[in-house]
Amino acid sequence: MKRISLLIIFEIIISAIAGYLMSLMSFIGRMGINLVRTEYKVFKTWWKTALIIFSIQIVLIFIQWIVKRGCTLSASRIVFFFLLLIGVLGLAYTYYDFSSVFEHRLMKDKFHLGGYLFWIGWISSNLYFLVTPYTRNNKMVES
Repeated sequence: MKRISLLIIFEIIISAIAGYLMSLMSFIGRMGINLVRTEYKVFKTWWKTALIIFSIQIVLIFIQWIVKRGCTLSASRIVFFFLLLIGVLGLAYTYYDFSSVFEHRLMKDKFHLGGYLFWIGWISSNLYFLVTPYTRNNKMVES
């Protein structure tokens, strides 16, 4: 668990890139957000989008850290695999949604890549907690 700062730095980088890419939506997508879907105006500003993505990732990391500190090895692995499954299904659904919904297809590839990077960050944090070893300080010993 000593390298959690590397995970946080990785998530900062992924969030910044995803926020920047999502702000590069197409002209038609930008006009759709201005006129019809005004609740999504946050996607027009890269740093606001990056901050939202990073906040979600930090909450996920905190939840996983609590689970790793407070649960047994088998219980924590079940939680991590469940969250990993959510990440993989979220990535697959995002791909399906971006390729099948006309409004989302208009947003273009850079916006889509930003959405995919969010899920890649989610999956990465789950993999980090799955592969980091348990220490005696955590009192995580399989019974």
